[in-house]
Amino acid sequence: MYKPTSCGTSIYTPGVIPEELRDQFGNACELVCVQIPKVYDSCLLRLCLVGDSDKAKPEEGIVFDSDLKVRIPCSVDGIVNARVDGIVKRSFRVLNKRPVPGDADRKIITYTYQLRILYDVVDENGDAKEHELLLRRSETVGPLYCPESVAIIRERKIDQSGKSGREIDADDEIIKLEIVAKVLDVQIERDEMDPYDPYDDVCFAVFTVGIYNIIKCELIVQLVIPAFGFCPPPAPCERMGEPCEIFNAQLPPSFFPPQLDDFISGPGIE
Repeated sequence: MYKPTSCGTSIYTPGVIPEELRDQFGNACELVCVQIPKVYDSCLLRLCLVGDSDKAKPEEGIVFDSDLKVRIPCSVDGIVNARVDGIVKRSFRVLNKRPVPGDADRKIITYTYQLRILYDVVDENGDAKEHELLLRRSETVGPLYCPESVAIIRERKIDQSGKSGREIDADDEIIKLEIVAKVLDVQIERDEMDPYDPYDDVCFAVFTVGIYNIIKCELIVQLVIPAFGFCPPPAPCERMGEPCEIFNAQLPPSFFPPQLDDFISGPGIE
């Protein structure tokens, strides 16, 4: 979380560093003013979502989500290769930035997004078919230190042909979401509608998903930083060579599995 600092406006003017101050800036050649998005505050939200309401334990961070329970045919033999494919494009939206009473620079942030989950359903013949599941979430975090920009910043991108692109409101980019998500488990559950008629049963795929959310509050600012010059040209890309050349340069593989002694008393172990 945000901790106030005494760092304010720089006392140094961008330009060539005087010789008597060169050591103070690590032998940099000049001070430059750069415009970058600065992270003012951020927080990490950990979520474990389950599709089975009986497994939910909100006090332990295990939350039920009905999107994670999907009806499937009871003839399904199994579900494999379940994975999070990413955030649905343009699904992330900030719904509300509510200031904390008495401190207008700290905000309670409510946002929404959708994750795309892909999984393969295996039928009774052993054939697999890919399916898609959309997980819709809305979260509230805070308070985070998110001061409002005094300036109203407008940008318009210009391409090399001189054509003007769409106008961008730079302040809209102040809230950034980063997600790492993984399908932790998927089970098939059968609800018996009629105990005497197995064909009347209803089956579901029930998912468990772990999500890390990082919410960042950013503002476009100008910072004075030391510079050592422009970046040098990169090294030339290495040529891969012909397949046989690559093969002949490689060491032969181990033809047999390692012995147990190799794990117990391998290289570097006495």
